[in-house]
Amino acid sequence: MGTNSQVLTSAASVEVYSEHHLARAIVSEADDQFEPVDDFQVYPGKGTSGHVSGVNILVGNRALITEAGITIPVEVENYLQQQETAGCTAIIIAKGGQVTGVVSIADQLRSDAAEIIGRLKKIGIKLIMLTGDNPRTASAIASELGLDEYSAGLLPEQKVEVINKYIQQGNVVAMVGDGINDAPALATADTGVAISAAGADVTVEVANVILMADRLAMVPYAIGLSRAAVANIKQNIAFAIAVVLLLIAGVLGKYVFLASGMLVHEASVLLVILNAMRLLIYKHKSINP
Repeated sequence: MGTNSQVLTSAASVEVYSEHHLARAIVSEADDQFEPVDDFQVYPGKGTSGHVSGVNILVGNRALITEAGITIPVEVENYLQQQETAGCTAIIIAKGGQVTGVVSIADQLRSDAAEIIGRLKKIGIKLIMLTGDNPRTASAIASELGLDEYSAGLLPEQKVEVINKYIQQGNVVAMVGDGINDAPALATADTGVAISAAGADVTVEVANVILMADRLAMVPYAIGLSRAAVANIKQNIAFAIAVVLLLIAGVLGKYVFLASGMLVHEASVLLVILNAMRLLIYKHKSINP
């Protein structure tokens, strides 16, 4: 096993080329202590690899390490399970075919996460977490946030399979994501919502809705605004049809003539515009002033 600084430097040297949010956390702790890397590769849902001074370095989860034929020592496995039970994500670093260390990363839940999830559930939205993280960590987070369901240990293509399953069951599925591994799922869902400020470029390219602020409160806001817009459209359509029918009846009954008909029509158009303009002042209680 390497020293803490050696392990972190090795991991950060490879992860500096990755767009994954966990990679950013590792790189931020390395204090710019990087080594030149050749043959960098990404294994979606598993990790990354690269050659430093001719030695192959793997940075990822169990699947990546075991598929490379590397044995995880008993003491390392015990530490992994301990960290996962505590709700942390444990990243394994292997150098030259041997495990040299583990980087443990704890996802800090946003202070407003539970409150916002509660608001989404109140408006009838079922919340499901799809994550590539291990089941222990996923279970701890899902329990703390009060999520309805969770699926853990998923590769990007497996997230797509889960979303397709819900769609085939007749559900309308919205996927919210910011990581590169979320891109296929965002493209598959009925509505893909990308958090631009924290996300990878590819998620922005495939999403239907892009939240420019890195704020979870924007999710219920976007849903509320979209529902308000649909309601407004239905109101305007119903009002416009009613006015047209009244005008036709008035013309046929010889109660409406050119000047009065024009006046009623223009007044109705103005009312439709004013009703639509109410969306400009739309506010939602989930958005902080």
